[in-house]
Amino acid sequence: MKKVVAIGVALIAIAAAVVFFFPVITVNKVEVQGATNADVAAIEDAAGITAGENMLRIDAAAAAQRVAKVPWVEKVTVARNWPRTVNITVTEHDAVGYIKDGSTPLAVDAHGNIFLSGIQPPGAVEFARVKPDDEQAIRAAAGAVASLVPELRQQLEQVDVPNAEAVTLKFKDNKTVFWGSADREKEKAEATRIVLGREGQEGTTWNVSNPAMPSVRG
Repeated sequence: MKKVVAIGVALIAIAAAVVFFFPVITVNKVEVQGATNADVAAIEDAAGITAGENMLRIDAAAAAQRVAKVPWVEKVTVARNWPRTVNITVTEHDAVGYIKDGSTPLAVDAHGNIFLSGIQPPGAVEFARVKPDDEQAIRAAAGAVASLVPELRQQLEQVDVPNAEAVTLKFKDNKTVFWGSADREKEKAEATRIVLGREGQEGTTWNVSNPAMPSVRG
């Protein structure tokens, strides 16, 4: 009986070795999901996973590290989808704004990170009066924009950021909201939604730096 068990174990080990070292179960397809702005072909090239490759010998972690360097990619997972598919799922940077370094636009994501140079992303608003190395100010502006409801983000025309304590949002219809610092973003976003929703306030400048007591600025 022991001899039979030993033979069975040996056969399983041999079968596992054959599957691992020889292309018995191979990649048939690589699927990229979540890419809107990122180049799908660039993602596939960076992953370096090709049809016919042994599924068991794919280094998913190394492939993910390479894909993470592709422009627009913020997060990525590479996973086997048995029996013969590899799924690459990316999360792109949420481009909320851009700043100008001379004449070169630098794309800024919702976390305040500059993630791309030479691109003015569609729907992103300009962060004015801020230098590319002022990380705190850029982060404050990005947080303010990211916290707004989508309807208000679409109406936003510019963000003035002379420093991290004096963020000002400029909307259509000559409406302006002094946001102030980066604290209490959710409360300030709600206060902004309320004051901008009031009728007959064209050309008004609001102060929501204290979101509990929004006021009209002179």
